[in-house]
Amino acid sequence: MANAEVKNQELWGEGVSRELARRRAANISDIRYRLSFDLVPGAARIKGREEILLRLSGATDPVILDFRDLDEQGRVLEGVVSDVTVNGSAVDDLRQTGGHVVLPARHFKIGENTIAMNFETGVAAANRPIIRYQDRDDGSEYVYTLFVPMDASLAFPCFDQPDLKARFTLTTTVPTSWTVVTNTREQTVTRDGTNSFWVFRETHPISTYLFAFAAGPFKELAGEGGSVPLRVFVRQSKLRRAKEEWPEVERLTRQGVEHMAKFFDQHFPFTKYDQVLIPGFAYGGMEHAGATFLREDSILFRTVPTKNDKLGRAALVLHELAHQWFGDLVTMRWFDDLWLKEGFANFMASHAMAAMEQRRDREGAGEEAIWKRFYHTHKPPAYAIDSTKGTTPIYQEVRNLKDAKSAYGAIVYQKAPSLLRALTFVIGEESFRNGVRLFLKEHAYANAEWSDLIAAFERASKQKLQSWADAWVKRRGAPQVGVEWSCDARGLIDSFEIRQRDILDEGGLWPIKARLLLAYDDAEAQRITASFDGERATISDAVGKKCPAYVFANDGDFGYGVFMLDAKSRAAVMSRIGGIDDPFLRAMLWGALWDAVRDAEMNPRDYVALVLKALPTETDLELTQSLLDRATRAFERYLSTTEQSAIAPQIESLFFDRMMKAGEADLRITYFRAFRSAATTAEARSRLKDLLSGNTRAPGVEIKPLDRWRIIAGLLAREDAEAESLLDAERKRDTSDDGRKQAYIAEAARADAATKRRYFDDYLNNRATPEDWVEGSLAAFNSPNQSSLALPFLGPALEALPQVKRQRKIFFTLAWLNAFIGGQRSRQALDQAREFLRANRLDRDLELKVLEVMDELERTVKIREKFTAPG
Repeated sequence: MANAEVKNQELWGEGVSRELARRRAANISDIRYRLSFDLVPGAARIKGREEILLRLSGATDPVILDFRDLDEQGRVLEGVVSDVTVNGSAVDDLRQTGGHVVLPARHFKIGENTIAMNFETGVAAANRPIIRYQDRDDGSEYVYTLFVPMDASLAFPCFDQPDLKARFTLTTTVPTSWTVVTNTREQTVTRDGTNSFWVFRETHPISTYLFAFAAGPFKELAGEGGSVPLRVFVRQSKLRRAKEEWPEVERLTRQGVEHMAKFFDQHFPFTKYDQVLIPGFAYGGMEHAGATFLREDSILFRTVPTKNDKLGRAALVLHELAHQWFGDLVTMRWFDDLWLKEGFANFMASHAMAAMEQRRDREGAGEEAIWKRFYHTHKPPAYAIDSTKGTTPIYQEVRNLKDAKSAYGAIVYQKAPSLLRALTFVIGEESFRNGVRLFLKEHAYANAEWSDLIAAFERASKQKLQSWADAWVKRRGAPQVGVEWSCDARGLIDSFEIRQRDILDEGGLWPIKARLLLAYDDAEAQRITASFDGERATISDAVGKKCPAYVFANDGDFGYGVFMLDAKSRAAVMSRIGGIDDPFLRAMLWGALWDAVRDAEMNPRDYVALVLKALPTETDLELTQSLLDRATRAFERYLSTTEQSAIAPQIESLFFDRMMKAGEADLRITYFRAFRSAATTAEARSRLKDLLSGNTRAPGVEIKPLDRWRIIAGLLAREDAEAESLLDAERKRDTSDDGRKQAYIAEAARADAATKRRYFDDYLNNRATPEDWVEGSLAAFNSPNQSSLALPFLGPALEALPQVKRQRKIFFTLAWLNAFIGGQRSRQALDQAREFLRANRLDRDLELKVLEVMDELERTVKIREKFTAPG
């Protein structure tokens, strides 16, 4: 009995263990949830009723449901259930433990069974899976759900694991003025005075985290025509804005459906597709089957958008759309294969955008521009984390779903799609497409693992891919790839070798296929495809060719790894970078130079100087944005105060001049944002205030309310004498709901210890503050010029990590660490973080997160100690 009790404790412990999930998946099938929620405005608790229909293959073990609640500190409590019956008979011997409802086996039989019960769940402005948003612009209230990765069991009793898919039927009682949106269309709506009763059609089989509803006085805009009914829902105070933006969002969605249905050879998997714009949503979007929720600000821009902003919105819309196939139709069996949905969604978003641009531009320039954007948005973040001791494999073992939050990050969102693009180069576009089709066909409305996908690609391509997959999917880190070459007296290459090393020095080697570029000043470039899987390989096809000006080992961005320039090539690129016509190649070479800075091979002052020299003639918008971001980062993190003071006027003058005079409006907007961030001197701050007052106007740059708040936050951070009066005036000027949020964010930038203490206490103890307010203020709290002021909070921020992980949504922990560790640049801060890791036993996933973020601080200290003059 003792051993059995220990085993039960393992099964019934907090979260959903892998063992519990496997046992349930082997015994339970044909699940149907019939859920009813009574949504009362302003109520702190929601009452519900449910019936669970299921089939058991055996009836010797108890049936374990997941259902938990949270206290004010975010600690797990047992969920409130009552009137529990199984097959019509009352259950008076259930047990609640570890966030589970344990129903004894004696109540069940082999075959069909029905569980019924009443339950209660909480609703709050933050830190809950059912969230209330109060629109203070018009007094309206909205309620919505967010269950990923295993928070459905905080809302209702269920089997909260992705491989127990079920059919859901939802009924709700809401105020008559409200609209309810869920995974399916409504079947009946009965209005009875002040309330209405909504009954929805049953869903296809979906995982619990993909079930959702949103309720409130939403306004609906419907699409016309097409194979799939499209609608967007928006809060009534944003209806006018939505009408302006909906046509473009509808076009993107409609064309995306057409492209993906054709590419996948699989029609849209659900009966309709709604997009619900949620204010303050924790993520960019969430792909509930048939009803994607999107962050309102990501669709309805709060500043004048550039082309880059619009492409970012397109990528978000198409990413969530792709999930309807990858994630919703076919779902990973367990969250260690999270990349199966997130990596594919990011890859397919770019794939669809490239196809759309190809149809617009038969010359192919538009398609190449999308893959250039793919490089900008995916490769640097992926390489940055893969170069740290905190990185993980793409396949991340998750032993308990309570730890599944740790699987989210750049590895699945940026590295995984990068590897999928590399795979198309290995097996070819046609074999890749056929493998995807096979995978979706065989696992429709079910679950799959990464090995299923690789097997489908092997069958489609008739290539053995297991060793490729083992290296790239199961091994952490990445290769650092370089070339070594020489030329003879005749001006011909006499040796050429490509090499790889494990960037983490853990002994790994990867199969690599890339395209080498031999660049010339007076001749057409030569390109050679190279494949190797050892530490080094001789490229015989290069020997005998004309000696190049420089060599780059990843032309076209088909390979994955940190591709470094050799010393000769780096010097040649630095002298030629402004004259390289191909914007894609130019972007990748700038990336290689930045890698040299981060590896402390190139002086950051030289990099900043090279950027400032190139910017006046750079016309590529994405590359301009990248260069501005990197130059600003080098300025803020790697240069001493004395060096910053010397170069700041030049930077500010250039940014201001380009803001006023650049040829394209998008470039002027981009430089305005850069100037707003870089303005540190009194003269630059005065120019900012002139922009704020309207005394200075940049052509085509409209200063929107969000821009005004960001200017004020910057002035507060730099202790400008007029900042407080401008803050007070802006509060009176912008009394909107978003104005309240932005005032909270801006005030966190105040350069005084009392403000920092008040905000830090609010972060940890005030559950009424919405999570997007807190997350938005973290960067202001840790403003770049306030590292000394923020340093006393580094230790408490690290000590709070278990609480932060427990209470907050999936991306918040990294945002927290990136703010508090990322806001530092001194050896003192680095030593403090290292000592914290040495002295504390963290969960492995939290330890990895700290190591990941510490890497940039370690690089900063190394670069400053090598290159930066004191002061």
